[in-house]
Amino acid sequence: MLGTRPKSATPVDPLAPGPSDRVRPRVFVAVAVALAANGGSVGAARGQTWANPPDLTSLLLLLVAPAALVFLLPRRPALATVLSVAATLTYLLLGYPWGPVFLGPVALLATVMLSGHARRARLVAWSGAALLVGGVTAVATLIAPRVQRLQADRPPAARDTWGHAPGTYGPAWSNGDGAWFLTTGALVAAAAWLAVILLVVSAARDRISRREAARAAAQETAAERERTAVASERLRIARELHDVLAHSLSAINVQAGVGLHLLEKNPGQAREALTNIRDTSKDALAEVRVVLGIVREGTSSPAPGRAAPDEPAPGEPAPGAAPGHTPSGDPGPSSAAPPADEPATGAAPGPTGAARPGWDDAAPLAPTWDLTALHRLADQARADGLDVTIELAPGVDDLPDHLAGVVHRVVQESLTNVRRHAPSARRVVLRVTRVDDVVITVADDGAVRGGPAEPGYGLLGMRERVEGVGGTVTAGPRAGDAGWEVRATLPVPPAPPGDPETGDTA
Repeated sequence: MLGTRPKSATPVDPLAPGPSDRVRPRVFVAVAVALAANGGSVGAARGQTWANPPDLTSLLLLLVAPAALVFLLPRRPALATVLSVAATLTYLLLGYPWGPVFLGPVALLATVMLSGHARRARLVAWSGAALLVGGVTAVATLIAPRVQRLQADRPPAARDTWGHAPGTYGPAWSNGDGAWFLTTGALVAAAAWLAVILLVVSAARDRISRREAARAAAQETAAERERTAVASERLRIARELHDVLAHSLSAINVQAGVGLHLLEKNPGQAREALTNIRDTSKDALAEVRVVLGIVREGTSSPAPGRAAPDEPAPGEPAPGAAPGHTPSGDPGPSSAAPPADEPATGAAPGPTGAARPGWDDAAPLAPTWDLTALHRLADQARADGLDVTIELAPGVDDLPDHLAGVVHRVVQESLTNVRRHAPSARRVVLRVTRVDDVVITVADDGAVRGGPAEPGYGLLGMRERVEGVGGTVTAGPRAGDAGWEVRATLPVPPAPPGDPETGDTA
């Protein structure tokens, strides 16, 4: 199946804690083992007449493994293993019944395999298993002759307590009295079963470790994705606010300087500069309000065709404000086309061209414009004394909303940089063409003050916007002419079948 990753590909961390490191499951296992071992030994004594009946000593020896399981794991696995094996061998050497006594050390070895670091747990568990098998074999070798003599001294009827006929299984001395535990075949079978149990527990440990590693990796991936989303969102907000404030404050700064210079010499032009400051600041406030509304998931952004709160509707003058105009005679921002900072209808993809999951489908991720907003930018630049020429080629009026927004921001930042870094510039040519791609060119005739400088936040944000839609941008001195040129190329994605490129819906 495509996209399915095999579980074995998930690495197992040998230093990861085990599933039996918690006290509660170990206490449960210890209590169950203690009850089963002591109760089973009482029953086993009935079938092993050659064994000593259980007493207080056997009870204490059978409690060593459960106590070590609770109090020594996972910090002292080696000590717990040695104490458990030693108590078991002592129990057997003292002649108590065989069988249930092995529940304690086997349960402890399995718990060791499931606790602590995986590599150390395997080493201790397999070493303990080898120690247990070797010790039990040695004890069986020591006590087998004594049991054989006891069986030989008794009549067959006394030995056949469980109703087995002599010669049914094993050597003759091991028939019917539980002495088959001491045979070579029984010892080999017990060792094999112990190896199988440890292998199964080891496989379970690996499976649990892989599951925990996969869960931790998924959590880390989700956290990293969230951190990346937060960082991307911060960059997007920073770009929006920079483009709004840098452009507007640059225009206000220039107009304020003009107003101060002409305040006494030419009050009429000073009043005109103050009017332009008012209009620019009003537009900046409206655009900041739209940006902040989008940041708040579109809850406070004005709907298309409606004015933002406390803002005049399109075409209506501000209360108590005189209509603004520019020195070139062009209509000011207050009499231009509908405000360009109103969001367009429908969801607009952000700089990456993808909507953010979980947001309202009707909430854009960034303000969108059509290219008529470029005339407003040109009007603001003309109010600062620049001669701006706009050349819009056919075919650029129906760009998708997100590309129109990128074009707007590129032009806005370019004009802002002209005002800030090229005060000697007098003429700016703005050209937007489209063949296969959209090409934006903003060229001025001014000298850059102070020579080339490191790119600031504006050029960095411009580059991020353009590259976010798969385009390229260059900025530098004009070839063969004085001045500076910004050139951006934006690829236009093909329109979906049956969906016009403008994105209009019925």
